[in-house]
Amino acid sequence: MKVIGILLIIIGIVSGLLGVRSYMRDGAYAKASVVVKSSVKWAEVKPNPWKSTVSIKLMLSYIREGVPDSLEHNYSQFYSKDEPLPTIEKLKAAPPYVRYVPEEKKSEKIPNWVLVSNNGEFEGLYGRSLFVQMFTFILLGIMVRMFFRKK
Repeated sequence: MKVIGILLIIIGIVSGLLGVRSYMRDGAYAKASVVVKSSVKWAEVKPNPWKSTVSIKLMLSYIREGVPDSLEHNYSQFYSKDEPLPTIEKLKAAPPYVRYVPEEKKSEKIPNWVLVSNNGEFEGLYGRSLFVQMFTFILLGIMVRMFFRKK
């Protein structure tokens, strides 16, 4: 059991280091990226007959460093009686924002992501999940070592 406890603590430390790396990468991307408003060229709404989800496909056009560019954005959404299916007109009326890294700010440390969001904010991709995993594994390792200690 001592080996399992040590192994859990090591896994916790590794996930913590990966969490620091992803947090720094997200911060560098947030500082270097630019947000532009897009327009919807066309939209497609396909309801799933067996589930209460709808598959939405949008073709977005935006200006990337002075040059027109386009991007296909796919996502799923739940619908119900209170929240009906979105119409194509409604999707075209509220176009999303596109976040990208300009050419002059690209480097090996900054990822080349193109992200789409409704409000233009960047929340980060992983957030605090790797830090939570770190604490979980370290606490499990300490608990295993404490409770299965030979007396």
